[in-house]
Amino acid sequence: MSLTIDLLRHGEVAGGLKLRGNVDDPLSDKGWQQMRHVTRGESLPWEQIITSPLQRCALFAEELSQRTTTPLTTNSGFKEISFGDWEGQFISTLYEKHPQDMQDFWNNPEQITPPNGEPYVLFEKRIKKAWQQLIESNDAEHILLVAHGGVIRAIFKIILALPIQSFFSIDVPHAGLSRIIIEEGTARIGFINGQLS
Repeated sequence: MSLTIDLLRHGEVAGGLKLRGNVDDPLSDKGWQQMRHVTRGESLPWEQIITSPLQRCALFAEELSQRTTTPLTTNSGFKEISFGDWEGQFISTLYEKHPQDMQDFWNNPEQITPPNGEPYVLFEKRIKKAWQQLIESNDAEHILLVAHGGVIRAIFKIILALPIQSFFSIDVPHAGLSRIIIEEGTARIGFINGQLS
């Protein structure tokens, strides 16, 4: 049996370009429009929706679940990485105050952890565990996972066995939709930042 998992990043978040890991800011009006646009249509394919508990994912997932009468499960394993002391700060401000630390983090997040943040190695371990549990404990054939940019990048990195230096090179735009197909235990990419057919 094959399993198809669509990965949907949340839309634009209210409050500007900040580092948001566990900061629980809501979607902006534009973010809601982005999410509704990508999931428009009457015959959506999902039998199950899984969401991060953070409201920029969860509130839209709840709306979509109600609109389509699709079962919804919240999974804290798919929360975004914690940026520690950098949480909720504007990216421009962080670059002004800590230019070298920021550059080092973007270049090699496995070696550089924001002060009091979640080490990347532990983040990826958490995502890998949640991903395996999703695959092994679900009877649905087509699932939607509503999550975060870092979570989706980590899933691609795990599946494709990419080096850590490529982590931030993976483009995951707001409301970007990608597909992973798993057959006989092997995962392949169906599409990245595409559209439902």
